[in-house]
Amino acid sequence: MNNVDNNGRMISAALDVGVVPRDIDAMLAFYADGLGMQRLKDIELPGTSLARVKAGRGILKFNQGAMVPEQSPSDVTESRGMKLFTIIVPDLQSTSERLQKAGFSGLSIEDRGQYTLAFTRDPDNTLVELAGYPGFGEGAVLQAVALTVGDVDATRSFLSGVLGFAEGKSEEVPSMGTTKFEFAAGATTLKVWQIDGLLAEAGPVQAYSGIRYLTAEVDNIDAVLTRARDAGRNIPIEPLDIVPGVKIAMVEDPDGNWFELLERT
Repeated sequence: MNNVDNNGRMISAALDVGVVPRDIDAMLAFYADGLGMQRLKDIELPGTSLARVKAGRGILKFNQGAMVPEQSPSDVTESRGMKLFTIIVPDLQSTSERLQKAGFSGLSIEDRGQYTLAFTRDPDNTLVELAGYPGFGEGAVLQAVALTVGDVDATRSFLSGVLGFAEGKSEEVPSMGTTKFEFAAGATTLKVWQIDGLLAEAGPVQAYSGIRYLTAEVDNIDAVLTRARDAGRNIPIEPLDIVPGVKIAMVEDPDGNWFELLERT
């Protein structure tokens, strides 16, 4: 359940993901050539351009600004932030062969019965969980993004009460000594877990490479920002028109991760 009315709802089919690459060519080779995601037309914006690949109903957007971050993202259990992709593919063996053909390491594939599982890292060191489902006919689809947080209850309140994402199941993760909470943002699942005592890899988009922001198209930016202000959340970018008919704003979650709100007017 979410805790908002129908004003300021997410209306996009899935979240888009903003990624800041250290090596744009390597990242596109990994996701497009290696995983088979479809290249889309680049978008030129003031101060940056976005190289894009289609990842199911959502899009991975690679920000090519003037600044290239020196710092790669750390691991899931080493700092707070947006840390992991879960991507579904029809066949992991074929995906492994594609990755090798594109110049990357092959996959160590584990048979889980109804599906197969493998982990790898993209060129910027972001952990990528790959699940292979026989008969899955949509190509490579971004299913989930994981967030390591410092206060899971504050994050749950933000995701449901400010952004209106629907909270789903929770389950223990013994290997990490924590509990995973899931939220539905259209077709995208957010996996959220708390690990105490970690520093945050948050702040401005260009501060680190890796997953830097998530984008939700909403029907009313002002309504979402009103809820954010009432909840005491920081708004680093107030609404602005980026192209005619499209405005955006940025709001921070309790750990300083950026969520981009987009409204078509």
